[in-house]
Amino acid sequence: MTQVLTVVTYALPKGTDRNTAVQMFRDSIPRYMATEGLLRKNVIYNEGLGGGVYLWESREAAEKAYSPEWTAYMTEKYNHTPQLTYYEVPITMDRQFNVVYDEQDIAQAAE
Repeated sequence: MTQVLTVVTYALPKGTDRNTAVQMFRDSIPRYMATEGLLRKNVIYNEGLGGGVYLWESREAAEKAYSPEWTAYMTEKYNHTPQLTYYEVPITMDRQFNVVYDEQDIAQAAE
């Protein structure tokens, strides 16, 4: 099964400084830790812009999480509709944990 990466970005409310944005991101972590199918989230910030880079176990898991309710919640919280881009992730190399995930290896192991 191919993992999926999503890049989610949204404009932050006018006047939101970095410290305030980072605290808002911290406050959301328990919600995402409990999200089924989510493997990793990297929070991203650039002046006036927030978001995340999410690694999902499947496209289905990602689409389930990005429900109309999630979109409404994010739009209300940040006063802007989030923008999503999906990417297939056939290979992930992780030097921090010295691991390589390759969908080919997973498929061969299942045979």
